[in-house]
Amino acid sequence: MSNELPLTPRVFLILCALEDGPQHGYRLLSEVERLGRGKVSIGPASLYEAIQTLSRRGWIEPAPLPESVDQRRRYFRLTDTGHAMLRAEANRLAHLVDDLRAAGLVSSVKGR
Repeated sequence: MSNELPLTPRVFLILCALEDGPQHGYRLLSEVERLGRGKVSIGPASLYEAIQTLSRRGWIEPAPLPESVDQRRRYFRLTDTGHAMLRAEANRLAHLVDDLRAAGLVSSVKGR
């Protein structure tokens, strides 16, 4: 698993967006933009390329559609491996930030 880290910001944010449950493509685009705070963007073609790659890796899979949703949309969800990759990358980033703080390169964020 560690040989697949670090994840790209786009992949990390896609996995983060799916942590809350199954999402369809347009919602994933919106969530990546929101989570990336405008610093990470992704277009439809890049998103679907990432979805295909993540599916091949076994990190995400198609999700069953709830009856109350538009049946034309394709929903995706994290697999157990996808959850593990997300946790591993989040921990890697947290340790990196801790090291940067200890070196005085990053200040603590107040009010969080």
